[in-house]
Amino acid sequence: MSEKKALVSLARHHNISKAIIESLNHLKLPDLTGKTILLKPNVGRESDSSFGINTNPEVVSAIYEYLSDRFDARFFIGDSPIINTDTHKAFKQSGYTQLLAKKELQFIDLDEKKPIELSIPQGKIIKKIKVTGYWDEFDYIISIPVLKMHMHCGASLSFKNLKGIIYKREKIRLHHKQAPELIKHYKEQLSKIKELDIAIADLVHAFRPNLSIIDASYAQGGMGPSSGEIIKLDTIISSTNFFAADVIALAITQPAWTLKDVPHLYLISHYLPKMPSSMEQIQTIPDDISAFIHPLAAPPETISIKYKNVHLIDIDSCSACLSTIFNLLKNNKQFIDKHFTEEKPLNLAIGKGVSQSDLYGDTYLIGNCISKLKTDGIFIQGCTPVESKILARIKQQLGLETEETTSN
Repeated sequence: MSEKKALVSLARHHNISKAIIESLNHLKLPDLTGKTILLKPNVGRESDSSFGINTNPEVVSAIYEYLSDRFDARFFIGDSPIINTDTHKAFKQSGYTQLLAKKELQFIDLDEKKPIELSIPQGKIIKKIKVTGYWDEFDYIISIPVLKMHMHCGASLSFKNLKGIIYKREKIRLHHKQAPELIKHYKEQLSKIKELDIAIADLVHAFRPNLSIIDASYAQGGMGPSSGEIIKLDTIISSTNFFAADVIALAITQPAWTLKDVPHLYLISHYLPKMPSSMEQIQTIPDDISAFIHPLAAPPETISIKYKNVHLIDIDSCSACLSTIFNLLKNNKQFIDKHFTEEKPLNLAIGKGVSQSDLYGDTYLIGNCISKLKTDGIFIQGCTPVESKILARIKQQLGLETEETTSN
């Protein structure tokens, strides 16, 4: 007798609450009465909810209403955002104020309690990891990510969303790991692989979501996770099998891809061989999902800044630093064009792989990863330094401290 296929339920509706209900109605959920449930959206940045950067609060609200109507459970909602981001402010700015006002739903900053350390003896790079101090309180974890492409990981979906369970700066460790021999070992079969992909995959030995509900009300293509093209898809993808949900999310947005285009998922498929790694091993509702297919722009193979008066040195940066630079340039183009030329460009450097020989004498060295070279340029501390801090330092260097920021 063949094993039962993993079930993934898809629904599309301009009223996203109806899409949630339709999608979840097809799943066989366990009895969650008396359980402690974490709703884990992706609220990693202070951003407008409609931009496909953070999880749409309408999606999370509909999920909460659906589950609380059916189960007498204790519900939490929380995240651990990128460094230098206030968690509560990120939720408020992203449109969660009304949802957080519900007395039966408890908001938590996942970083506010002393962390718990989990051992990962099977990990290739990560052998232990500190996670939220609330970890032992959760019976059931629901991952509610935005469907988006990712400039460093291929795509960010329901498993990668649980990176937000990791405690504070511990998340940065995943970006700093060096394993050249391991990378060399994998390169023949995974041309895109980085240490970060292996580190993310290692986490599957420590935790996994119990339920995945992928928010594709707005999806992000190209330069995700925060600088890509936003596409309104009005779609929800749900499954009690996180891996199957991620496979289907890729099938409708990157139909030409294989798991090798998202290396951490490829690795997980080998770490957990019972996971469904192809469409043939997954049952979908509806059976024919061709109507849901909407290819998104893939992350660029090489990332460059198309400004004649800007020179970016980027070697092994994280997505947070790179996104900050793209937003800095996009939001302040008029200012940059006024003060920098092709002959005398704005020189920027990010990433742990930058060396002294890569630099010009007047380069702005952005982020703690490059602090080893801080005497070789104009160092701006932070992980990641915010856009306003970088702009202020540039103005200070130009002798323009009192000039207001010029946007657009």
